[in-house]
Order: sequence, then structure tokens, then C-alpha cells
Amino acid sequence: MCEAEPDLETLISVLRARGYNPDFIAPPPQGSTSTFPQDLAAVRETPVAQARQEVERVLEGRELPDEVARIFDSPDPMARFTHALSLAWEEFVAPDWDRMRTILQRDLAHRADKLITEGWDGVLSELAPTVRWRTQVSGAVIEVSGMPYERRALRRGGILYLPNVFDALWVCLDEPWRNAVVYPADGAAALWPAAASYHPAATHLIPLIGRSRALILTTMDGPITTTQLTRALRMSLGTVGDHLSVLRKSGLVEGTRTGRAVVYRRTRLGDALLAGPAADVR
Repeated sequence: MCEAEPDLETLISVLRARGYNPDFIAPPPQGSTSTFPQDLAAVRETPVAQARQEVERVLEGRELPDEVARIFDSPDPMARFTHALSLAWEEFVAPDWDRMRTILQRDLAHRADKLITEGWDGVLSELAPTVRWRTQVSGAVIEVSGMPYERRALRRGGILYLPNVFDALWVCLDEPWRNAVVYPADGAAALWPAAASYHPAATHLIPLIGRSRALILTTMDGPITTTQLTRALRMSLGTVGDHLSVLRKSGLVEGTRTGRAVVYRRTRLGDALLAGPAADVR
């Protein structure tokens, strides 16, 4: 489905598995009772100039790709982005939402109990070793290892702690969004049994190209689309798209557009890498 919808494919192209991602695509909700339609409305109301600035920040000074520029030059860019997000929700989240919500609610209950018994230090130490909240005379400061600005003063309005089921950690500290830390929920691994195991052939690839890329490469036993990879491996859209981009630039996979879809295959180099040291790449 994702390749059959150009706007969704374009949206995936500006997401990254690591580093900054546009905040307008997933704005922090106003509270724990927010619904997807309410969150989608927040995306819809984002000023176009702000959305474009956030996408340009991802590109780090490079020009907007033609397909992204065409969306921003269209009469209603935010309507197109919200439509793409609706498609992503319907395809990848809605079918499993009841199970996801149960895991998220259990995680919130666990954190609340932890807060009562051990305080904020106990809660934060479990979220991620890279995130710390310090109290200073001038106010609260959040520290996030690996960010360009590792120490940031928290703006007024408190901070939201939001569990997610996609094994992602990110922090939102920029205006006009609320302060938020999004962290992996306990128990989320139970949703993704397919991603927990590896084809034996992937073992030697993991130290070389990483766990996720090895799994993607071994899953390509034949032609496959981004949508099919996302479903099979239970990875997020941005993660699969980012890894495919790296594998493609490295010459390990190739993509062929068939109508409105893009089909990926391993190249001969990818086959040889998967086969191991004894492979003949002639």
C-alpha cells in the first residue's frame, strides 16, 4: 500500500532511524486521553513554513528532493501529509491497536507505581541511560547523550513521558511543541515475534551491517516492497525506509519502480555478502 501512495512514500523518505525527525509528523499529545484524530488535527494545523523548516533540518542543508518539494509547493501540503499519516495508521497500527493500547496502559501503570515507590530517579533510570533530568537553581535541565545540544533547559508546562511500541527513543524540546520524552514500552517485544529471530545466514552479517539491516537483507528471498518488509519484520516505516536507503547506496539491494510501487531485491553483491566468505561474486 505504501508504495501505491506517493505521499506516504515521500513521508517515509524524510524519516530517519537515528537523529532528528520532523516534530510535526508526530506532535506530542495534549495528554494521555488524546485520540488519533486529535493528534492528526494537530498535524493538520501545523504552519507550512514550520513543517518545511523541520524537513530541511533533517536534510542538513541539502536541497529538498523533488517529490518533497512538490508537496510543499502544492495548494495544501498539510492536508497531503495528514492523509499519508492516516494511511499509515490504517495499514500498520489500527489492526493491532487494541493489543498496543493494552501494553501502553500497563507500562503507564508500572511507571506510576515506580514513581510512588522510588521517585523520579527510579523512573528515569529505567527509561533510557542516555536521558537524565537535573534540577538546578535556574530551573530543570534535561540531558540527552548524543544530541547536538546535550543540555537543554525545560520550558514551562511540565514534561510528558510517552511509551511507544516501536522500540524508539526520542525527545521533543522545541517550540511550539510540549516537552516530551518518548520511550520504548515494557512488554512491546511480545508484539513482534518475527523480529525476534534471525535466519542463520544473518549471523555473520550482524557485526558488519547491524542487526536490522541484516534482518532486512535476509528477508529478501524474492522481490519485496517496503510495506511487506514493514509488516513481516514489524519495524516502523521510518526505520525500514532508512535502512533500505543505506543498503541501496551500498549496492546490496536495488529498487525498481513498477507502476506506482517500488519493489526491492538483493543485488549479486547482496547475495554474495549473505552467502559468506566462500561466495563467488564473479
